[in-house]
Amino acid sequence: MVISAADHVVEPPDLWTSRLPHARWGDRIPRVVEQDDGVERWVIDGVVQADAPLARIGALLPRRFDEPRSWADVPAAAYSPADRLAAMDADGVGISVLYPGAAGYGGQALAAIPDPELEVACCRAYNDWLVETWGVSDRFVPQCVLPVSSVEASRSELERAAALGHRGAIMHPFPWHLRSDVPHVHDGAWDPLWDAAQGLGMPLCWESGAGFMLDVYPGFGPAARSAYAAARRPISGAVAVASFVLGGIAERFPSLEVVFTSSSVDWIVFQLENSDWEWKQSQLNKEGIPLPTEVFHRQCYVTTWFEKAGLKQRDYIGVDRILWQVGFPQSSSTYPGTAAAIRENLGDLSGDERARITHGNAAKLYRLD
Repeated sequence: MVISAADHVVEPPDLWTSRLPHARWGDRIPRVVEQDDGVERWVIDGVVQADAPLARIGALLPRRFDEPRSWADVPAAAYSPADRLAAMDADGVGISVLYPGAAGYGGQALAAIPDPELEVACCRAYNDWLVETWGVSDRFVPQCVLPVSSVEASRSELERAAALGHRGAIMHPFPWHLRSDVPHVHDGAWDPLWDAAQGLGMPLCWESGAGFMLDVYPGFGPAARSAYAAARRPISGAVAVASFVLGGIAERFPSLEVVFTSSSVDWIVFQLENSDWEWKQSQLNKEGIPLPTEVFHRQCYVTTWFEKAGLKQRDYIGVDRILWQVGFPQSSSTYPGTAAAIRENLGDLSGDERARITHGNAAKLYRLD
């Protein structure tokens, strides 16, 4: 019965090279290239993705902090839908909501491509591939990656992807950090996108790790580097939550739903309480305008997979606003011990609360039977 609200695909090396014309784009097409040190890495628009491994698959490796040196080191469960289903069966997971890998947690690797036409082409290729390859089973919930080079391109791809069968949309939460020529996310110029997502019933997904991130000290060893890189992700999620609940988008689009994935729940109580306090102290606290906590309870979701402290204050967060996340196949994943993690972390909850967090809330959000 478990629905994992956040898992990651691993894109094959030929995803973009097989779908985009080399005659037009040449070596700017995202591809895998062996580097001077013998390690294979993604190269996107001529830029080596030096800070990202070929694939984040720690849960499938003997040591979770290891990284594959070549595609030959990547297990089939990372990229093959059939093998992924077998891994899900072994872990007690019924349905998996899909997020990208090489494209970036929030599509930032594609969003950073300077050429708007190439960015759009890469997003379209990824979205087509995801439906064609992973849509073979209704146990996978595809979510499109949106280009951010223009509001019109983003809205157009959202509508196209929805027609293909995508159930959610992944967008970089801070597009102006990547492209100086796009408006701030709270600029009214983005309203056509929010309106389209609201009308289609497509949740907008802002994943932690896509935005602001603290640097990882290069002197750390592999284990410490892996732990620090994972622990810092919720920081960007906290910024994104504050941005949405305080920024006014929710007042204009009260049915737009937003998922803050891989954010965890321990810090959200402080974030909401702090936001309410500052809201009340400001001139924005006016009659008819909801408090940030009210906005969150109406339109927002967060994911949990290992925390206990935040769940003790689940009523403040809203039990209906919490989704279970396996995080397969990343190093911080509960795989292959998801059932034990649920017993450990949700054991103090009532049966109804456990059911809502482990599958009920996600089924409602993504309109699943």
